[in-house]
Amino acid sequence: MKIRHYLLCEAPICNYDPNPDYKDEVIWVPGELICQKGPYQKFQKKQVEINKCVAKGKFKNVDQTYTAHDLETRSI
Repeated sequence: MKIRHYLLCEAPICNYDPNPDYKDEVIWVPGELICQKGPYQKFQKKQVEINKCVAKGKFKNVDQTYTAHDLETRSI
């Protein structure tokens, strides 16, 4: 039986997502939950930075969606 990742973690992008292509297929919007499962990957560190800026009202692209791959490779 395959366990859905959202049963283990409510974050949209999760380290334990059983989908091998989750870094390219799952989207995340600034302000959403971040997977707390460690060790933290590069995309999680970028999500933390973005969410801090969102909380301060300093992030301009709050409606933009990102994949883990975007967060790891693009300058955001």
